[in-house]
Amino acid sequence: MAKTKVNIFSAQAMGATKQINPVETLIYSVSNPGLMFALVYLMWAPFLYPGAHMVGAIGTVAQMFVIAGLYWLLSCAMPRSGGEYIYISRIIHPAVGLLSSFMISLTAISWTGVLTNWWIKWAVVDFFKGVAILNNNDPKLMAIADFFMISHVRFVLGTIALMFVLLIYYKGITWMVKVSMATLTMTIVGAVAFLIATLTSGGQEVFSQNWTLYTGVDYQSVINISVADGYPAKFLLIPTIMAGSTYIILNTLGSTFGANLAGEVRNVQKSQLLALFGSLTILMVVWAIFYGLCYANFGDIWTNCLMYLYNSGNAAYPFGDSEPFATLLIGILTGSPIFVFLIAIAFLVATFGSATGLGFGPSRNFVAWANDRIFPIKFAEPHPKTKAPMTTMYTVVGIAYFFFFLDVYHPVWTENISYTIFTWFMAWICLGIAGMIFPYKRKVLYESSPPIVKIRIFGIPLVSILGFFTTIISIAICWYLIIPFMRGDLPSTMLIVSFGIAVAGLIIYFSSRARNRVKGIELKYQFMEIPSE
Repeated sequence: MAKTKVNIFSAQAMGATKQINPVETLIYSVSNPGLMFALVYLMWAPFLYPGAHMVGAIGTVAQMFVIAGLYWLLSCAMPRSGGEYIYISRIIHPAVGLLSSFMISLTAISWTGVLTNWWIKWAVVDFFKGVAILNNNDPKLMAIADFFMISHVRFVLGTIALMFVLLIYYKGITWMVKVSMATLTMTIVGAVAFLIATLTSGGQEVFSQNWTLYTGVDYQSVINISVADGYPAKFLLIPTIMAGSTYIILNTLGSTFGANLAGEVRNVQKSQLLALFGSLTILMVVWAIFYGLCYANFGDIWTNCLMYLYNSGNAAYPFGDSEPFATLLIGILTGSPIFVFLIAIAFLVATFGSATGLGFGPSRNFVAWANDRIFPIKFAEPHPKTKAPMTTMYTVVGIAYFFFFLDVYHPVWTENISYTIFTWFMAWICLGIAGMIFPYKRKVLYESSPPIVKIRIFGIPLVSILGFFTTIISIAICWYLIIPFMRGDLPSTMLIVSFGIAVAGLIIYFSSRARNRVKGIELKYQFMEIPSE
């Protein structure tokens, strides 16, 4: 009797082709984190880590080069879509692989929802409020700003935006690359506007005068009140390291998503090297300029003190519930509605693009899960025309919609986006362990990898060294978040969301294993090899 070949995977592939070149991979990786989000974290980090110097904190991004190096080597060894899921499931255990991948995927997708609210708050609302401030707090413009701040209004606008995100997903990866290009273009527009505004407006002296004029609050009193309240009027090393390792590194996490698309990328070794290391270098340079010019024009200690007044709820803060975002501060510096508009429109488009990209990368993880039978095969089935896995895309947008709802109506669950950092680095602890044991646990796969993967330093595999430091870095960063959490400056929901996502991932895996066993399928076998390309 003839033997029938049984395919251990539910599908060999979703029909993906090598559609992305190295430069496009770099653009995608740069666009995802959102270059302009550095201005958001300037509002939070100095409060959570009193005494942090945000320019100095940029140096902590050097830690990400270690993690990027680990991603690069593992993606060269296993060039398949799915990123960390493929690596960890094949090296450690499928349950750990799904756990870590699920944690990263869900947090990234949550950003698609949260960012949908961000562009409304800090682009649309702050545009009208910024122009109103420049016109003696014009009540009509303030009323328009207040209108767009209404929860139901934001919910309707965000719903429409997420439908556009779904349309882009339907069109497939080539459209995603076009969106990334548009995102980067508008980010550049915003950066140029920011540069012109901060370099030509007279600096700190002019800003201090305008601040007092437009807000009615004495410039120096911002520092005096903060210091009297216990905020340090100096910069401290340890808070600087902690602020950089959390809220600046947070802005780099999406740069690793090129690894999730490795199965659709031409020349993986070159593409991943360029995307991972190139994106980090670009991000560091841009943020150094952003933070440096903010400190130079607004005052370094003063800027941190203003952020403290807002976050602590001090009555001396002049903007009420509105956060001290760059849209407002640039308007006060320049006295020009034009610069307010340029910053606002750039942030709007760039944020929408990032929201789209941060949900797109993890969608390939769903396909990888389905191919391994953990998720139903429908999650891997491509649309006949666009090749997009539409069941997955509907699911991604649905999850994003849920987090968008939370950010609009119950923001305590997404406050300061701290759950993202904690969840992500918990997952990267697993990635680090996988890197450490890879040469020893999967000897055949390691030895058959490209030469770059097999480099040794003093006899120790480079991938193991990078894995070790990735583990240490990840544990440390989780601890840096626990410190403000224990002070009560971060909500208890941070841990609830993080551990909730982790538990959900484990439940899905073990439920799937049980379901497949009933069908006579043992999941462990496909994890002995990597999927077909």
